[in-house]
Amino acid sequence: MENNAKNKNKEIWYIAWALIIVGALVATTQAMKPKGLEITWRRVAMDGHFSGVKPLSANNLDVALGTFSDSGYVAPAGKFYAKDTPMYAEASLVLEAQSKMAEKKKVIGHSARVMSNDRDNPDLPLGNLFVDVMRAYASKYFKQPMDFAITNFGGIRVPMPEGEILQDDIESMLPFKNYLCFVKMKGENLTKLFEQLSGTTAFQPISGATVRVKDHKLESALVGGKPIDPKKEYNVATIDFLLDGGDQLRIGALADKVTLSHVLLKEIMLDYVKDCEAKGIVIDSQPDGRVVMED
Repeated sequence: MENNAKNKNKEIWYIAWALIIVGALVATTQAMKPKGLEITWRRVAMDGHFSGVKPLSANNLDVALGTFSDSGYVAPAGKFYAKDTPMYAEASLVLEAQSKMAEKKKVIGHSARVMSNDRDNPDLPLGNLFVDVMRAYASKYFKQPMDFAITNFGGIRVPMPEGEILQDDIESMLPFKNYLCFVKMKGENLTKLFEQLSGTTAFQPISGATVRVKDHKLESALVGGKPIDPKKEYNVATIDFLLDGGDQLRIGALADKVTLSHVLLKEIMLDYVKDCEAKGIVIDSQPDGRVVMED
């Protein structure tokens, strides 16, 4: 009996030590597990000193990637690759694709700074710029002054670069088919919209209003510098994506009237950038306190 008790105690100790070792191994494995990658976006100058390849533009496609003949491919640095080599095949594919992208490589404007996009910050230069431009365009297009405008952060996919702006930059920023809309909305429903936005984690880009939010509750909202009149009908510019469920908003349900258009937000921004370039204007934007959120 005594031996059985001793053996049983040994088993308990073995099990206990085994659990301790397994626990230590699990903890060590978790500590050593690589964390999620943090990816940031920036534009860098192309380095082609090995091959002689130059940055592609709309005007240098015939020489930037080198030349092709019946026998093979000659890189700009002078190295020859026969037709049966992988380099020839890949260079051919790149050249074919780039020739079709020539229009998108044109410089259409200039920007004073890199302008980024961040859902956690509702008062950023890029969002402010886009929604202000959309509101101004809508006033002309629908031939009525827009009191207010709202778009969405999620539709802006990459930052505005500093310096030269290519057509491809704007199309990459706004790749979705978001169409301009005109909504008539009573003040009481506009207040409901602000209350909805206040309760979300991302207050979408707005124009024509100043809003203060505390603890995810609306504290105050001014449109055109004045308190919202519950009975007044306001003209609102927005995009079709936000009319019925996009980013958890249903602006259409709050509207008295909705007018759709066939104008993409991308087209509005392309026109704006090209117009600024024609007038010699370098595009810039700043935070201006239009939305203040406090925890």
